Amino acid sequence: MMHNPNPFDFVPFAESPLLYTPAALDGLGEMMSGYLEVRLKALTPLHVVGALRTQGTNQSLMYRQDGDVCIPGSTIRGCLRAFIETLTNGWASQATPEYPKQSGARHIGYKTFEPYKNEFAGKPGQAPKPFWSQPALDAAYRPTPQANGSLDIAAYLFGIVTESANRAKPSDENVLTRKGKIFVEDALLGAADLAGNQYWLPDINSRAFMGGGKPSLSSWWYFQPAQIRKRAPNVAEFVGGRYWGRKFYYHQDPVRCTQYYDKQKGHWHYDPKGEFQRVFLECVEAGQTSQHFRIYIDRLPQPLVRLLVMVLMPGANIRHKLGYGKAYGYGSVEFEIVAAKLRREGQASRIPGDLVDGTGEVLAWLTAGWGREELKAAKLEPLLDFAALAHLAQVCGWVDSETLLFTYPPFIDSRRDKSAQFQNAIRYSVLQDNLPAGIPHSDQITVSEAEARAIAAALFDRVKKPIHFRYYQERAAGWAIITRRRP
Repeated sequence: MMHNPNPFDFVPFAESPLLYTPAALDGLGEMMSGYLEVRLKALTPLHVVGALRTQGTNQSLMYRQDGDVCIPGSTIRGCLRAFIETLTNGWASQATPEYPKQSGARHIGYKTFEPYKNEFAGKPGQAPKPFWSQPALDAAYRPTPQANGSLDIAAYLFGIVTESANRAKPSDENVLTRKGKIFVEDALLGAADLAGNQYWLPDINSRAFMGGGKPSLSSWWYFQPAQIRKRAPNVAEFVGGRYWGRKFYYHQDPVRCTQYYDKQKGHWHYDPKGEFQRVFLECVEAGQTSQHFRIYIDRLPQPLVRLLVMVLMPGANIRHKLGYGKAYGYGSVEFEIVAAKLRREGQASRIPGDLVDGTGEVLAWLTAGWGREELKAAKLEPLLDFAALAHLAQVCGWVDSETLLFTYPPFIDSRRDKSAQFQNAIRYSVLQDNLPAGIPHSDQITVSEAEARAIAAALFDRVKKPIHFRYYQERAAGWAIITRRRP
């Protein structure tokens, strides 16, 4: 029986980030200032968390600023920054530095940019042994002051403030602070655009579907395969290494998706001890548009103004997601540039000139799309990671999104297919009975990607499907549609 693909996927990291001196970015073209006038349209119901009502029906209210329903400018800015950071192979500015091992928990802790010391109990009665997990991501992706002042494009555009790179000896020299060149206003909506209690999310009191809100190194779900270790008493622990990549969510119909999780529909087996409940969302209804809001730019070289425009309106296929409930299909949006007021900043004088209508010029940039020759002529081609763009088009693709269904693997026992559950622990003896030829039988196995895939294939049909994230996704319903998506 085919399964649905997981609702999030990853854009792989390159070997190292692309960094530039501010002077090099300043020199890309003539400087421009002014603003883009934009409106936002909800393609699926959209929710940004405001207040939470817990009396009677659990309900999360839409965010309001001074009483007005709105999408905060910081939320829009974060959405655009994550996309640009990925598209230009920049730093991982939003990566959580550390997921420590909790006392008494079996999961393996890790640090994103540094080695992490765990204790691992291999056999019953055996004292835990130290186990060092390697960094989940190359330290070059950590936003850090560079000797020549280099930074990534996202930090140049949106600014950045980091913690001290040396916590033992914090100083101004190892803290990176830079003011951004882009400012985003709030996108205001009317109360009449809201839908009430018809939209919801599934929830279980004190228990999460995927075993907790934080990813663990104890699986190949968020991390590329590294090892298999025998854990007491007789369990195979699939230990990850590096991150699969930057995380993005697929577009889908939230009504169709949440119905899949409905306890009464029978698709999902909930823990009998857990209490299934719905959290209702006050949403901006699909099809509603915001009032016009402005995205201001301050002395930005023309090629990077063009990049911002293309990211706002990235073509017929790619769309953005923001807000809460992205895994269930909420928050798909599109931006439309309705006007542009710009000026060229002269080098001889710092006195600002008048803003002029640049709408035609800005919209003309969009006609070339993502063609490499056109981007090369615009001085953008060397700045972009085209492998990342191809992955973004697949995960953020809007084409055929209404035909696909993305759901998490069931966390606990599934009545229909026990091999489909995420929690299913594999006995080490079962693993050894199914190991492909050439892989050693021992209590600790270091695996290559090819070996990990072979192991996942051997266990897939009869033992457990959600072991190797990439192998699982590639065998999901609709995967051929996803792979055909293009920028």
